[in-house]
Amino acid sequence: MRGSGSIHSMIHKPLFVMEQTKLLKNLNKLTYLQEQSGIKILHTLKSFNQNEGLEIISKHLSGFSVGNSVELEMIESRESQHTHSYAPFFSPNELENIAKYSTTMSFNSLQQWSDNASIASQYSSIGLRINPQLTIKQPKYCNPNYNNRLGVHYKIFLENIGNNPENFTHLEGLHFHAFCGQGLDGLKYLLAHISKEYSNLLPRLKWLNLGGGHNFTNNSYDSEGFIALINAFKSKNPHLVLIFEPGESVIKNTGYFRTTILDIIPSFHINNKKATKAQQLNTVILNTSIETHLLDIAITKQTPRVRGSTQHKTPYLYQLSGMSCIAGDIIGTYYFGKPLEIGENIIFEDMMGYTMVKQTEFNGIKKAEFLLV
Repeated sequence: MRGSGSIHSMIHKPLFVMEQTKLLKNLNKLTYLQEQSGIKILHTLKSFNQNEGLEIISKHLSGFSVGNSVELEMIESRESQHTHSYAPFFSPNELENIAKYSTTMSFNSLQQWSDNASIASQYSSIGLRINPQLTIKQPKYCNPNYNNRLGVHYKIFLENIGNNPENFTHLEGLHFHAFCGQGLDGLKYLLAHISKEYSNLLPRLKWLNLGGGHNFTNNSYDSEGFIALINAFKSKNPHLVLIFEPGESVIKNTGYFRTTILDIIPSFHINNKKATKAQQLNTVILNTSIETHLLDIAITKQTPRVRGSTQHKTPYLYQLSGMSCIAGDIIGTYYFGKPLEIGENIIFEDMMGYTMVKQTEFNGIKKAEFLLV
């Protein structure tokens, strides 16, 4: 143990830390894309909803994307030129209120459209979410193309509007969310699909929502190629407002999750046939829980990056785990360049997206705090 204080004085509360300079770097890039292509970029509340961060985001992007009245209340005091609402199902008791405060609104199914279009169209420009069934290699947990619950199959939609156009008199937009962490090639694929399948429909529409999953703020993303692609599409469809909801790109690599080592338990030995001797695996108990603070990691089965860990084998192998009573409260196994000690911090990198929004108070463990620095 380092220092002369007691372990109790050394324990810090688990803390999500957002670095403002990194957030502004992302926002400046997104602002550039908006200015050069004339698109609207909306921040999705389900990916990040901390007040201090939203205040900064609202000053740079065109608005927000919400899914219900609770999220709508989060942006009441924020600057928002454009608010888009979408959910797999809008509850009847909140539908009219959401429509009143939505610039644009998407329904998920033909049944939702039939039940709600006449009401919602009195307040908002309304559209349908379409499932384009694109063949894209991306993680199953966030690939909506083969999921029947998200959007109307494009062939079913085209058949219905062709046979019964009178049912779609209020239709002013189409919403496509087909991506999960895609570069420019994904967008080219989607725009080619739209240009081909909806050529007769595009002239009567007012907007297209091209969804999220765009890696706009990755260093490798082709921003100039994006601008050229959008401007070319808009030259053929100058009347359309193009909306993007990049979600994670807004807060990608803008902050970390700080935890503290409560205990280190000498565990068992791993017998590796390729190794000359067995390696000891110690178990670290952190002041967190994967089911409380890191539920998104559990759902997506990702392994978060840990500051100070290494991909190279070292004598210092640790299993990082939480403090709940669940046997499976294990975050991952990592090599470090030095021995870990009780009381020191373990930092998980790039933890701003989705983690805080999904926090629980499982096992009586309080939610982690948030700090903007």
